[in-house]
Amino acid sequence: MSYIRALGGFGQHRDSVLLVEADVILSSMERNPHFPDPTPSLSEVESAYNEYLRNLAQVNWTQGRVDRVLKRESKARLATLLGELAAYVNFVAKGKLSILYTSGFPVFTGRKKGTVPSVPTGGRLSDGQLFDEVRFDFNPLGRDLTYECRYAVWTSYDEVEPYSPKLQWENSLFTTRSRNNVIKGIPSRSTVFIKVRAINSYGTGDWSDVVSLRVR
Repeated sequence: MSYIRALGGFGQHRDSVLLVEADVILSSMERNPHFPDPTPSLSEVESAYNEYLRNLAQVNWTQGRVDRVLKRESKARLATLLGELAAYVNFVAKGKLSILYTSGFPVFTGRKKGTVPSVPTGGRLSDGQLFDEVRFDFNPLGRDLTYECRYAVWTSYDEVEPYSPKLQWENSLFTTRSRNNVIKGIPSRSTVFIKVRAINSYGTGDWSDVVSLRVR
């Protein structure tokens, strides 16, 4: 069975192609009723797009070494944000082409033989830079993957036992990277439980083992 999805790999695209793709995606996603709460926000993507455009123009003018580095860094940031936005689009559209096509993203519709990704390992939670943040890292599985990190926040025995199957796994973070995934707005002295699974062109893998952290 095919896995219909918006494609999220932009890092290797030529500068001229990436600029057009980003512009089409931003225009298509703006005020799109199918995607009311984009993650990351369109303003964040647009800011990265404008920074990349400025750096590209600067390096074409000066050919300086520092300017070349700044251009590469801003291109990587824009590509990463577009990949994360593609993960959000896929989560909302759930493979429905009529919705995917409105996003402006290139869409994969073909059928391929293959296997779903294996289970991610090495999950670890650590304190973030701010008091209400935690960081989640795990071992990567390969290229062209989207990861769903689903987490629950436990705050009190009055609600449910901390390791109870009744924990509310209501929150998901979609990402294309395995390191430095930050979850914000965590109450002090609560416990965060998190698990991760990988998604590729053939389907969705199984959930990893659950890891937890008591927030400071």
